[in-house]
Amino acid sequence: MAIFLWREVGWRTIMYNQFMENNLLKVKEGITTIIKESPIASDVEHAERTLKWLLVLKPNADDALQVAAYGHDIDRGVTKITNKDLADMKDYDKDRKEHSERSARFLAELLVKNGLSSAFIQKVKALVEKHEVGGDEESDILRDADSIAYFDYNIPLYLQRNGEEKGRYKINYMYDRASEGAKIIIKTLKFDDENIQKIVNEELNKK
Repeated sequence: MAIFLWREVGWRTIMYNQFMENNLLKVKEGITTIIKESPIASDVEHAERTLKWLLVLKPNADDALQVAAYGHDIDRGVTKITNKDLADMKDYDKDRKEHSERSARFLAELLVKNGLSSAFIQKVKALVEKHEVGGDEESDILRDADSIAYFDYNIPLYLQRNGEEKGRYKINYMYDRASEGAKIIIKTLKFDDENIQKIVNEELNKK
């Protein structure tokens, strides 16, 4: 995680930077520890790829946005709730809203424990609450990074875990919400498995 964006001269700024560096490293370690408890083994890799794509889309993303990207799915490590528990995909939007709110709450609690400022915590919380739908420049970028990371890594594992019907629904959900720029990137991503590539092509070719 790129955790320095302050470059003012002076010992007070240096001390503050060191404080932030230490605390944010602890935050990332804490997020990783929690995510590892998720029933979805791919969640840590998805967090890493979401952060990677965030920095592709916005190289100067500040620390709050980076923390939101890395911790946006933290709730599954706590609650163990996944899409597999969703009986009817008609409830998917409601499920995603609840997922976002839970993740925002758990991540905010972790940030409080690690001594981050109220303003920092509120920004991270707001971003994670909106990471499924966006609504402003930074939450749109977070949403896009999440969608691209899903196509970059998660589709084979999601299909294996949840089946083709839910898998096709999820492909459409993650693609349809993305910005036009993110959709261009998504369409460049390819799969080694011919059947998975066929499924993705069939869904995206309907657009």
